[in-house]
Amino acid sequence: MSGSTTPDGAATVAGTAPPRAAGGRNLLRSTGIVMLVRGLDFGLSFLVSVLLANRFGASGQLDAFFLARRTTVGFADTIRKLVGQIVLPPVLAAVDRGEAPSIHHLPRRMGWFLACFTLVMLAGLFAPTLWAQLFAPGFRGEQQALTAGMMRIMLPLLPLAVVASLLAAVLQARRRYLLSEGTNLVQRALLVLVLALFVPPLGIVAGAWTMLAAGVVGFLILLAGARSIVRPTRRPADRQPTVASPQTKGGGMAAAIVINVYFQASALLDFAFATIGGEGNVASLEYGSRLVSLVPGLVMSSLATVLTPELIRAVQQSDRAAAAAGIQRFQRIGVFAQMPVSVGMMLGAPLMVSALFGHGAFGPQAIATAAACTAGYAAAAIFLAPMSAITTSIYADPHAPALRDLTVIAIVGTILRVAVLAVAAPIWGAPGIAWGAAIATALTCAVAQIVAVRRFHHFTHRAQLIDFAQTAACALIATGAGALLLRLVPDTPKLFGELALLAALGALIVVVYAAAAALLRVPEMAALRDVAAKLLARRRARRA
Repeated sequence: MSGSTTPDGAATVAGTAPPRAAGGRNLLRSTGIVMLVRGLDFGLSFLVSVLLANRFGASGQLDAFFLARRTTVGFADTIRKLVGQIVLPPVLAAVDRGEAPSIHHLPRRMGWFLACFTLVMLAGLFAPTLWAQLFAPGFRGEQQALTAGMMRIMLPLLPLAVVASLLAAVLQARRRYLLSEGTNLVQRALLVLVLALFVPPLGIVAGAWTMLAAGVVGFLILLAGARSIVRPTRRPADRQPTVASPQTKGGGMAAAIVINVYFQASALLDFAFATIGGEGNVASLEYGSRLVSLVPGLVMSSLATVLTPELIRAVQQSDRAAAAAGIQRFQRIGVFAQMPVSVGMMLGAPLMVSALFGHGAFGPQAIATAAACTAGYAAAAIFLAPMSAITTSIYADPHAPALRDLTVIAIVGTILRVAVLAVAAPIWGAPGIAWGAAIATALTCAVAQIVAVRRFHHFTHRAQLIDFAQTAACALIATGAGALLLRLVPDTPKLFGELALLAALGALIVVVYAAAAALLRVPEMAALRDVAAKLLARRRARRA
């Protein structure tokens, strides 16, 4: 989760609004900006997926491309999250103290991490076949060679991700979301252009080269745009380098590496098991996980981008009871926002996959498999939201070492995932992998909750369980309404009929869920209603 709002009790805006209302307005405004930019990126990303599905279907070629992208661009995303997690707490502390962010705020061991990272990247460049064998044990012959070749092409994106994540952390701490988020639009637009015009004659490898070129262009735009914001400033002669205080330094590099490697390894385990199955399993898993990461991501990752600094600030305060209350608040917000999205995706997965990808070489069997994978990953996302709040809180907590607790979560979570996938994958194939991931995520979330309770001590279990039960009841009511709509309208014409029914399903679930939440007086709904009422009152006062 990451940020732009002020915590409850922060200074008022222009001295007119109460602290809570000011924080709510900042939260809504910042989330809206991020959602707008990511919404455009969302549309372009789906256009990329549609073009790939239409051209290559659920084929071995597409399996190779997605596996190569997962092990390069996926690692780049992990690097960005890792560096951001390490850098954001000290940068936030510097910004809150009125200081300009500088290299002196970075952890001293950052250089060692960058050196090890460089060695790993070079190993991948010079021995891509070994990487392909490691991450795709089921690929053989030409498919393995194609995977290794595309891995080598996209590996240079990794060092770019490191520098880009440093720039993005500073921009995020200063609430400059438009620049850091907007560079993705340029990258995606270039990929769409090449896929539409050149990939059919040039083949799937052209997609790998385009991803590399788009990444370089996006990085240069970010670097040029951020220069005026993050350029070094001359320190006065009588001022010493700033050192992060114990209350702001967070969990350290080793802890960040452990938890980020765990999340990346979890995704790679799914795809490693998929390579052992039949052709098209990797593509089906990719489309399922991509739909879930993009559609809910438009809401959840935007909200997360705005909330993480406030979660960090809540955990770093000296009052441990207040810190635990802050963690539970962010868990409730995450589950409340995620639940209707996951419900809609599970019910509408067949419609969504058919409308977006059911053209050209993507046949009925591929549609059914990808829809089942989408539903499984949508269920997993429900448990991922509260678990992410816990891991972020443990890492940012300056009162006790984070490495041990995060290592426990990572090791137990990995063991659980391997055990579940080893049973589910051979029996049910790609859908079994996705639903196995949901079961493993739920179990790991329970483990993380136990670790958090032992660490922070002051959790109010009864109130939290009541809130979750109310949210689950709202989700069940919305599920019933959505299932009834699908039963009443069983047959729809292709594409436009599917999209219309999908839009109606999403709108119905949101309306019914919100109405149920208001009726049951779910605290999160009441808070949103209060913020909206105060905004409306202020607008009326200005007009008067």
